[in-house]
Amino acid sequence: MSSNNLTTKQVARLLQVSEATVKRWADDGLLHSNKTAGGHRRFSTQSIASLRREKGIATGPALPPPSPKKGRALSLSSSVRFTELLLQGDEKEAAALLIHAYMEGQSLVAMFDKTITEAMHEVGERWFRGTITIADEHLASRVVLSALQRLRSVVVPAEPTGMRAICCGIDGDLHELPVHLAEVILETEGWDARNLGPNTPLFSLREMVTQQRPQLVCISARSIADLDRATSEYAQLRKVTAKLGAAIVIGGEGFRESAIRQRFPSDFYAENFAGFAKFVKLLAKRTPE
Repeated sequence: MSSNNLTTKQVARLLQVSEATVKRWADDGLLHSNKTAGGHRRFSTQSIASLRREKGIATGPALPPPSPKKGRALSLSSSVRFTELLLQGDEKEAAALLIHAYMEGQSLVAMFDKTITEAMHEVGERWFRGTITIADEHLASRVVLSALQRLRSVVVPAEPTGMRAICCGIDGDLHELPVHLAEVILETEGWDARNLGPNTPLFSLREMVTQQRPQLVCISARSIADLDRATSEYAQLRKVTAKLGAAIVIGGEGFRESAIRQRFPSDFYAENFAGFAKFVKLLAKRTPE
């Protein structure tokens, strides 16, 4: 299995066109393909992403992945294989696993919660136990980000809703994966998501919120380095979001304890990405355009 091995039918679904159109684009050189020994076309995610940029296809309405065939298990029910690919540094196969699962009917939130998150938790546990090194953990982190970007290239965003969101990781926290995962979910729901990345000071986030006037602010924290300072800056951020009528979502281990959440009141605490996706959908429905 490879991320460079998508069939004509799969590409047609991803690009929301007919198979005949995909074949015509391939014949005209607009969509690069290779052929198997049997003469069947196979397409790479890179060629699809390139065509989308050139033709503006990414602005079309979202199309969910196909439902799994009756009696057939989803192709990505466990994070075990994905974990091993991350530790092997195999970006292509890690991406192929995600893309194949998506095409077979696995939802993005299921992959984010059950595959990616669990795999990274396992990587962290192995490092804590001393069975892998910090270099192994860093490699796994880079591979999962690369795999996520390849998956993102074949997931069609929803039609723009006009809703804006700003996402970031809290000051002192270098874990960027949760922010990227939240960004992808927002995009698939038609939001214009701005990703400020990890280690973002809350006072700087407040300035951005004041300028951009988003309807949603998402903050992730694996840990909080300076709790008192973060609490004070967060209170100032809350004043701005309240004035703008924007919602705040917080998530991550850093906010898990109830005592900490009391210091960081929010509109929603995301325990997982399934819950986050549900909240985003509800927020879009009840927020006036």
